[in-house]
Amino acid sequence: MILVYVTVVLNTKNVVVLTKLSLTKTFIYSSLLLSLLYSCNSKKDSQPFKSSKTALLSKLDSNLSEEQWDSVNATSPKVIQHKKVKRNSKYKTLGWHLYSNGTVYKNYNFDLLWALSYFSYKVNPTTGTPKNIGNWKTTAIIDSAKAHNCKVFLSVSNFGSSNNATFLSNTKAQEKLIDNLVTLLDYRKADGINIDFEGIAKKDKQLFSSFVNRISKKLKKVNPNYLITLCLYANDWHYIFDIKKINTSVDFYTLMGYDYYGNFSSKAGPISPLKNSSEFGNGLEHSIKYYLKKGVSPSKLIVGLPYYGAEWYTKSENVPSKVIKYKSSPTYSTIKRIYIDSLKIPVQFNKESASTYLSFKEHNAYRQLWFENPKSLALKYDWIKEQQLAGVGIWTLGYDHGYPELWNLLAEKFSE
Repeated sequence: MILVYVTVVLNTKNVVVLTKLSLTKTFIYSSLLLSLLYSCNSKKDSQPFKSSKTALLSKLDSNLSEEQWDSVNATSPKVIQHKKVKRNSKYKTLGWHLYSNGTVYKNYNFDLLWALSYFSYKVNPTTGTPKNIGNWKTTAIIDSAKAHNCKVFLSVSNFGSSNNATFLSNTKAQEKLIDNLVTLLDYRKADGINIDFEGIAKKDKQLFSSFVNRISKKLKKVNPNYLITLCLYANDWHYIFDIKKINTSVDFYTLMGYDYYGNFSSKAGPISPLKNSSEFGNGLEHSIKYYLKKGVSPSKLIVGLPYYGAEWYTKSENVPSKVIKYKSSPTYSTIKRIYIDSLKIPVQFNKESASTYLSFKEHNAYRQLWFENPKSLALKYDWIKEQQLAGVGIWTLGYDHGYPELWNLLAEKFSE
């Protein structure tokens, strides 16, 4: 283990200067893993950019057990004791659990969750069979959720314009997927699905609507109580979601309220800005107004927010600053453990976006890292409640592992 040794100097422009820096082998490895998780290549997709999940499913080995993932992730065995609370049934709180997060769910406060979505059944676009389903058949997370009256969904994912074009034009593959879902949902006594199809080409809009209607109709025929939830893009560049045609088939919409800025950006900025601004453009406010205008009922709209950040090498300490190169997408726990607790970089708040960021200098290079913390999330939670929306979603549970403050905030805002 290499000791962390750092001298921190705060210059007159509130930019932290790191004069000496060594990191642990664990952090170096974690950074590589996170880069693998979140690296995206926007040129290969019909969308102007891919979401933070795009590269994830194509590059991770799903054959590992949860304990093996714990070893890969160097997961701390630390257990957090949560206060007993009762969720306010007025709001829907949904969290995604990524199968590669191993057993971090042992620290989840299931009492605060309306539903958990296990990510994911990755669709083979030519057959409809799963490329992987993680540890869906054996994971104890489902038993834990059920013991706390938390609903369980299986996420169904398909990324990329080519994959979506192949699958959406193949009714046989769709039927196979539906048959498999019937079996898998029944096997774990789950409550429904969360559809996450990203990078759909404009030409496949109608095919996608037909697929949503088909899968909803057939699953509800098997079990009328199954819930069908559908992920919406923060920016629907190609007008993929024909709400009028699919609305009766969808019980809840989950807005992916993140990746407004990322590895595709020419300047550093908030990945989940609240309001629209001249500095950063559209934010959650714009996305929500867009979908409400399209016909989504406020009572059916769940707003997903990120438990990760985005870091860039920048040309200056200015906000916003032009980007030299994208660096990584660290989780909240990594940001806390390395940047804030170890390196003592002060957290700054941007009023225009209601987001937090770090600005520092290392080896004569400027860096900015934007993320959400309790202060910024509290503002967004309050705003979502003021708009009388259905609730909030979390991408992804476990990215705050070892730190209780985000769970405490959920308890403050969404418990009785």
